[in-house]
Amino acid sequence: MVLYKLGVLLILTTFLFTPVHAQKIITISGFVQDARNGESLVGTLISIDSSHKSSCNSYGFYSISIPAGKHHIQYAYIGYQTFELDAVFTKDTLINAKLNTLENLIDEVVINVSGWNNSNRSVHVTPLSMSSVKLLPPLLGEADLIRSFQLLPGVSTIGDGASGFNVRGGGVDQNLVLLDEAPLYFTSHLFNLFSVANPDAVMDAVLYKTEMPARFGGRLSSVLDTRLKEGNNQKWNVAGGLGLIASRLTIEGPIKKDKSSVLISGRRSYTDVITRQSSNTDISDNSIYFYDLSTKMNFSLSNHDRLFISGYLGKDKIQSAGVFMLQWGNGTGTVRWNHVYTNKLFSNVSAIYSNYQYSLGSMSEPTSSFEWKAGIIDYTLKNTYNWYPNVNNTIYFGAEVALHEFIPGNARPTGEASIFSAINIDGQRAAEYNLFWDHEIKVSDRLSMEYGLRMSAFQSIAKDSTTVSDYEGAITERKIAYNTQQFTDWESMKWYANLQPRLSLKLQINTSSAVKASYTRTVQYLHLMTNTISTSPLDMWAPSSYNIEPEKADQVSAGYFSNLFNGKYEASAEVYYRKLYNQLDFVDGAETLLNEDLPGDILVGQGRAYGTEFYFKKNEGRFNGWISYTLSKTERKINGINNNAYYPSKYDKTHSLALVAIYQLKPRISISATYSFSTGTPATLPSSKYEFNGYSVQYNAGNYRNNYRIPAYHRLDLSATFKNKTRPGKKISGEWVVSAFNALNRRNAFSMYLRQNESSPQNLEAVRFSMIGMIIPSVTYNFKF
Repeated sequence: MVLYKLGVLLILTTFLFTPVHAQKIITISGFVQDARNGESLVGTLISIDSSHKSSCNSYGFYSISIPAGKHHIQYAYIGYQTFELDAVFTKDTLINAKLNTLENLIDEVVINVSGWNNSNRSVHVTPLSMSSVKLLPPLLGEADLIRSFQLLPGVSTIGDGASGFNVRGGGVDQNLVLLDEAPLYFTSHLFNLFSVANPDAVMDAVLYKTEMPARFGGRLSSVLDTRLKEGNNQKWNVAGGLGLIASRLTIEGPIKKDKSSVLISGRRSYTDVITRQSSNTDISDNSIYFYDLSTKMNFSLSNHDRLFISGYLGKDKIQSAGVFMLQWGNGTGTVRWNHVYTNKLFSNVSAIYSNYQYSLGSMSEPTSSFEWKAGIIDYTLKNTYNWYPNVNNTIYFGAEVALHEFIPGNARPTGEASIFSAINIDGQRAAEYNLFWDHEIKVSDRLSMEYGLRMSAFQSIAKDSTTVSDYEGAITERKIAYNTQQFTDWESMKWYANLQPRLSLKLQINTSSAVKASYTRTVQYLHLMTNTISTSPLDMWAPSSYNIEPEKADQVSAGYFSNLFNGKYEASAEVYYRKLYNQLDFVDGAETLLNEDLPGDILVGQGRAYGTEFYFKKNEGRFNGWISYTLSKTERKINGINNNAYYPSKYDKTHSLALVAIYQLKPRISISATYSFSTGTPATLPSSKYEFNGYSVQYNAGNYRNNYRIPAYHRLDLSATFKNKTRPGKKISGEWVVSAFNALNRRNAFSMYLRQNESSPQNLEAVRFSMIGMIIPSVTYNFKF
């Protein structure tokens, strides 16, 4: 009854801002696509008489209601010619617009990394197009979507070689990374040298960090919503790249022209092929490689129905013959059905599958050889609706249910000589139920708002026969299990329920400037169990359960956003404050793998993060780029750590600066550079020492956490792109990309530790560990025909 009353109240508020018109109101709706290949142009801005404005949803659909009569309509998308139409509209009209690209029409580069100008777009949206990503200096010849986001304010990383990214002081696990709506649990290849997102297969990506709309949830810090290309429904194309470490190939084309298409994109490294050619068995018997395959099909079933089928499969394998084996990989599958019920109501139904598996094997000694496997599998069903009741209101609502299967670890001996005992950690299931409602309202010509509510419930469920315990003991030590209980297969063990309100406001000061503010509450039910400085593919995921409560966060932010000189430049300044609850850490010496009593090692506390972000960007001309700077502080307060006082979190960076410059030297030659600077991350080092038999023994006298900061981080990357000269009628085009990653040849510290000096054991010396300690040049040839 409470949910029913709440739903009625939400619907009624829709019409509080519905204007009363004496004249007839009609609706213009349809899809917007790229004229060359039929790809949906997500986020296209539709303007009617320069006053009524709307934008396409994530499938390219739009709907806008206006008074009947003569109107001027514009469809605008960055990098495309504006499509304009003047007509008299007397009834509801379907207009499927197709836009032509601007390439070959201008000699200068026009870049818009953040989508639409920052004063007009929604408060929470940070888009990034793959065309922009490909202009930035690559590592080992591969454009990297996730690494490119780290050049924007509020987004950072622990250091070179670290997996994933950190948003406003949050952990890597606090970011939800989606690929065609399917969650990815590890986003890197080859020890974080490559992202799992193949640049030739990705259409675009949007990062929600300031505020998440209620239709997104499950993580505290951000959502990175990545979409695969839909495939060319006009003609067959082949594109790819040949690099020093890996190569890629993408094939796309129509199954039936204008009606359906298919995309197949693959990538593989060949370091293992090279090592196998060595005459040295110590080299030839070793293997390290990765591959991934992305595919997508879409079918236009009618004017009202579209079907999308997409999938991803990726794997990394590292093997040293006779010593060890390590492998991990993601597999996803998504089936989506779009249906237009009316010209004001759009629906999408998605069935989503995600499977992350990882394993480790040791064969160095026959008596201790073993193989360990773990993973997490998700099954999700989701139904969302876009409703456009009138020009001043847009509604998003729907429901989502997910089943999570956790395999925390099964280890078994390999070989008859092994004396390793089999270990099986009880698996778990969890079900997540969500209802959500987002409402965008244009209150007046200057004021607009978006509010939403996400209602979530989480159920911890036994898998096979599950044993749980309560734990007692000192908070600084491993706790002892007692009051053990047994649950049978599929028996409910624990329920959690949370309301997550969202609110954002935008006040348009004038046509080029706006002030924006937001509040959001987020809840996270899945947790990454790691006590290391950086995540690894072997880190275990665990659900909120009998012993582990969900993490929560409240965030407020406010900022000023402005466009200068008719959008040639844009600038913004934003402040934020986040309060975090139920943050997890571990007692000293905790073992997170194959630990049957892991809840006894968990410590719980709170956190806070606050800062200011500045951003300035030049959008047009032969020379363009941006500057981003973040001044921030991130702290944790965990009972049993640091004398129960606040301490810097391992993701804390006081200063973070990024400079990006792109210059079109000639029509076929462009050069780019990025420079990154940041304060070093915190580290825990001994604070005292004493001598014993002539040796220095180091210890942390006050149980201080993160009491030291490693040296500051600097990195310069350079690249140049040389396009081959295209001749009339020539179907093949190509380009050479030459780059230098870490051009300053710096050994940026990833971590620091102290050790005894070999020649003088009574003295300690600091040791700097670097993941990348040299300049990495690369050459890649990209082609398309």
